[in-house]
Amino acid sequence: MLRSTLWRYFDVPLFLAVLATSLFGLMMVYSATITDKVLGNLAPDQFIKGLVPGFVLFFLFSRLDYHVFQSLQLPLYFICVASLLLVRFMGKSVLGASRWIELGPIQWQPSETVKLLMILLLARFYTTNVHRIRRLPVFIFSLGMTAPILVLVLLQPDLGTTLVLVAVWFMITWAAGCDRLHMLTLLMLVVGVLFVLWQMHDFTNGEIDLIPSYQRARIDSWLHPEHDPQGEGYNLIQSRRAVEGGGLTGMGLTNGFQNRASYLKIRDADFIFSVIAEEFGLLGCIALFAVLTLILLRLIYAATISLDTYGRNICIGIFAMLFFQMFVNIGMNLGLMPVTGIPLPMISKGASSFWTTMMALGLVESVVMRHRRDVTWYYRTGPAVE
Repeated sequence: MLRSTLWRYFDVPLFLAVLATSLFGLMMVYSATITDKVLGNLAPDQFIKGLVPGFVLFFLFSRLDYHVFQSLQLPLYFICVASLLLVRFMGKSVLGASRWIELGPIQWQPSETVKLLMILLLARFYTTNVHRIRRLPVFIFSLGMTAPILVLVLLQPDLGTTLVLVAVWFMITWAAGCDRLHMLTLLMLVVGVLFVLWQMHDFTNGEIDLIPSYQRARIDSWLHPEHDPQGEGYNLIQSRRAVEGGGLTGMGLTNGFQNRASYLKIRDADFIFSVIAEEFGLLGCIALFAVLTLILLRLIYAATISLDTYGRNICIGIFAMLFFQMFVNIGMNLGLMPVTGIPLPMISKGASSFWTTMMALGLVESVVMRHRRDVTWYYRTGPAVE
């Protein structure tokens, strides 16, 4: 009785869209790495380490009552900080960034898991303070709670994940009803500080520069990739060529020129959308946009039907996380955004990213499945005794 009652409201369209996107992503990882002479084809690895445990987590979190996390505020915060500190001192360094912890054959990226934990933390905080949400102390406390995590992620360094966390904080804070004046003041302050930091290099003739040189080079390569076509601007130039080369219908799976010739770097992760555009063309991209849009719309639907504010905040945070990653990754591949290393959810290779996405979407299913009071009552109390 419990199982049939609970699963009656399972969001089938969301699951089918997620399944289709994940299988398509696996196919694109296969296409992007089939000619890799160093690592070999990575699709089997993504299937075994990513998709299989990812969908197990999806159904486990769907079955789990999302309310159990409401009483775990301090443990969740401790896990966030402790895991990031662990990376700081024991993480594996790749290309100058320490983001991974080796767990046997699996590399775990804690900053990916922190995205979901941050959503749960903020959802609980704003639910608890819903009656005084517009007060300045509440706004300041949310910043104080979030800032240490942002700093630890930024120090890895991982600007992309930091921006995702900022987007999550902003969206949940906005939707929770915080004073718009507080948010506008903070935004103006941050923009002002960044402007001063950026200009300080010129004001002091290069003697003082608080912006890392690689970040300046990344912005310059975005605005003017032709200035360094064999360096910082290389990936953007090749990405644009791949997108343009796809035309209307594309060159076909595994037939992309930029892909097969290995001109396109990091094509299994950051620039996988360029492989999609080259091999499936404009029509293929439109089809992908349609499926991704369906997923985002189902997240909005879940937020609107949520039984309580906590579930609503969770859905809003997950929407912010996935939308921002999709928007920035695709924009980056089209040359509309700077390169930040943000993966395309459910498509880019990466077990940690896929696990986090599946756990998040499983929680959305948990919210949907418990949006009716009769289901929630039955789940918590069991059937009435005759």
